[in-house]
Amino acid sequence: MRDFSFTGIPTVDYYDLFEEPETRILLGSTAIYAAAALAKQGANVLFSGPVGTDLNPNLLTPLQDAGVIFDLHKMDGRQGSLEMVFTANGQVTTLTIDYGIGKQFQAKQLSHDFWKARVCWIGTCPHDYTVAVATKGRTHGCEVILSPQGQFPNKIDEVTQLAEQLHFLNCNTAEMTTFGNGRLENGLAVFREINPELQVLLTRGRNGAWFIGRDEVFSIPAIAQVESEFLVGAGDTFAATFHYHRIQGQPISTCLQRATAAAVLKIRGFSYDRMGTNSELLLKAEELAPQLQVEHTAWNSTTAIRWFKAEDPDLTQDGTIALT
Repeated sequence: MRDFSFTGIPTVDYYDLFEEPETRILLGSTAIYAAAALAKQGANVLFSGPVGTDLNPNLLTPLQDAGVIFDLHKMDGRQGSLEMVFTANGQVTTLTIDYGIGKQFQAKQLSHDFWKARVCWIGTCPHDYTVAVATKGRTHGCEVILSPQGQFPNKIDEVTQLAEQLHFLNCNTAEMTTFGNGRLENGLAVFREINPELQVLLTRGRNGAWFIGRDEVFSIPAIAQVESEFLVGAGDTFAATFHYHRIQGQPISTCLQRATAAAVLKIRGFSYDRMGTNSELLLKAEELAPQLQVEHTAWNSTTAIRWFKAEDPDLTQDGTIALT
């Protein structure tokens, strides 16, 4: 059984960097970045999703070289795309996603081999597809993890339909507050009421991250980084590394430290070309450990409540997202 099966709509990403005359083009999406990070670390990962007839196959090469196994489904029509525009200091000003042919892809098109994985990881894709994959993943005995990119539906009944099928949610605090009328603790309460067993990896931008288990909360600080276009994919690298080491039985504090180290290594370069290997990761985690003291408290403790109420979501996590 492989470690992870990833799915989502792979996009041809167009990055317009400040004062660069030519647009950078590569294959992307949240699931692609996560798959690349784990393949570099030696995990057995498969990516499955739809591709249009216009996809340049050369875009797959750097990911295949990293170790990602592809099971792609060619469909008539244009490939999904993502456009990002950056300011001089590397902040994202706009982020526009076009699902392209991906809107027509269905969970029943995933091969039987896709479900032979310990973890079924769902990236950016339409709501109905997400629910269908999550539901089927559960029936096959997979852990179901969702890493969204701002595509949560606005209707609470649709959120309920999705959250009921998840084991883990990777999310950021800015997004979580939208479910609690601007209050993080209320947003968390909404999800806990829908699915008391749901566990959440909650990134906090420059503030660090929390892992919220069934009855406990772990908090890790961030390593200060300069805003840069190299940060694209760092959150996906963080989440993927956390869960990879979690399923290997590492303590949560160790998983958080290694996830942070992986994100630091990722931002050595743009895209996924300089993501860290497992040996690099272990060395970096050991080096950074003194700066990454993990705090631990009960879910309903006064400490956790104080943390949640005091949180001021780091809005640098969000761009302006438009789905077409």
